[in-house]
Amino acid sequence: MAGGTAVCPADVIVPVILLPGIMGSRLKSGNQIVWDPDSKGLMIRHYALNAGSVPGPDLFRTRERSNVRAAAAKRKALLVGNRFDKNFLKPVEFAPVAGLTAAQVSRNWSSVSLSSYGPILRDMESSFPARLTHEVRKHNPQFNLVRMPVYACGYNWSASNYDSGKAAAAHIKTWVAEARKWAAANDAQCPGAILVTHSMGGFVARSAALMHGAAGDILAVISTVMPTDGAPAAYKRFHFGFENPGIGAELGSYVVLGRQGSLVTALLGHMPGAQELLPNKRYRANDSSRQWLHILNPARNLVGNAISGGAGYLHLPKANPYTEIYRKKDKMYRAANPDWLFPEALPKGDPFDEFLRHNQVAEAWHDRIYSAGDFHELTYMCHSADPGMKTYDFISWRPDMTGGSLGRSVKESNITIKEGATPNYRREHVVWGNEGDKHIDGGYLGLGTDWTIAAPVGSGDRTVPISASTLRISGKRRAVHHPGYEHEAAIRARVVIDWVRGRMAEVLGSCELYQ
Repeated sequence: MAGGTAVCPADVIVPVILLPGIMGSRLKSGNQIVWDPDSKGLMIRHYALNAGSVPGPDLFRTRERSNVRAAAAKRKALLVGNRFDKNFLKPVEFAPVAGLTAAQVSRNWSSVSLSSYGPILRDMESSFPARLTHEVRKHNPQFNLVRMPVYACGYNWSASNYDSGKAAAAHIKTWVAEARKWAAANDAQCPGAILVTHSMGGFVARSAALMHGAAGDILAVISTVMPTDGAPAAYKRFHFGFENPGIGAELGSYVVLGRQGSLVTALLGHMPGAQELLPNKRYRANDSSRQWLHILNPARNLVGNAISGGAGYLHLPKANPYTEIYRKKDKMYRAANPDWLFPEALPKGDPFDEFLRHNQVAEAWHDRIYSAGDFHELTYMCHSADPGMKTYDFISWRPDMTGGSLGRSVKESNITIKEGATPNYRREHVVWGNEGDKHIDGGYLGLGTDWTIAAPVGSGDRTVPISASTLRISGKRRAVHHPGYEHEAAIRARVVIDWVRGRMAEVLGSCELYQ
């Protein structure tokens, strides 16, 4: 500062570091690559062909049950092993990949899926520097962005974001130290790195900054579609898998990710990082309601409505979704079915204890990051608020029972699961079925209760609702886009890439940040 006025910089070097979303990092177990979205052969061999498919007729679904359990066991062996160990998987780092230059490999681009993140990495490397210099010179004529090395930082997305943040912080500190060394030798300035994040990558950035001492090496964090307080879609997937996109190019990805709850739970039930995407204690639906999980009563006709009314049976959470929802082992609305956690063979003891252990880690991470300050002091966020992209901002369990239309209501016995019992989950036909076909079958003769999850109706990006994050940051630093974009594709959307560049220009043009 000179006379109370910030001194604007001339030559500047700023590293830019991309942190991908969940499943956007290439992972290996030992020397074997086990997750690589860019390798169609690997993803088909390990996942599409291990999806529990049943060609031909299947009387009483006997082959489906056997095939799905075998598929879940193979997937779990690849991505979890016998029991979760945060060191079982590691990101593939600094590995040569076709299409990357030696310099790009040295900046760790091969640690992330290039089909997802290649466009923005190349855009930031090739076109951003000149355009940023042009924009900033409108406010600081002497500004010159002499270097902007672009890095990628893949991470083990199965582990807690505490651990991923620790690994990311080490990279951030190393890369910023290199930039500052170059700046000192060339009479330039390096104010720190700009982190660009997608989805869960925002969690990793927060962890690196607030839990692992990297805040002083970070100039700003620019987060896209981060589910700060979690997303109900993560809960829904424990029960019914990922959402069926309908016939089209995305159908293959849907089969790879897991089209039913047993395939998803066998993995996410053991992964604290994935469980950190479940709605946390602060989560609110788009209408600001704390209660985002609804156990409804059956749809009524006029007679039934007159007898029993239309009120729901139960609305949760009152305060803590971890204890009131996810860990309620004996309730049909729990997060994890114990029978699905170890498809290879049930271990000694209670399999649900394994889920509990990781769910407690997830709860603790959210509590700790909030108490540590929540966000880096200079954080920007953008989200899709497209009403046409129906997104779960709340979950409604709808029952179908004999006499329900005439006024019969849900009782505690209808939502309680006996010890050792497993509800009969039914999936849709992968080609001509739809998401609405997925349900819990209460049994023949109408003696039990069928349960479905109502279709999403909220605004968002088909995964993260608009309520999940934007209210946690000041209005000046958040952008809500409508028409919007889908969650996975957000980082490739032109409106998002332009918004990222605009926020970079805003940061680099703020002279006081260089002091």
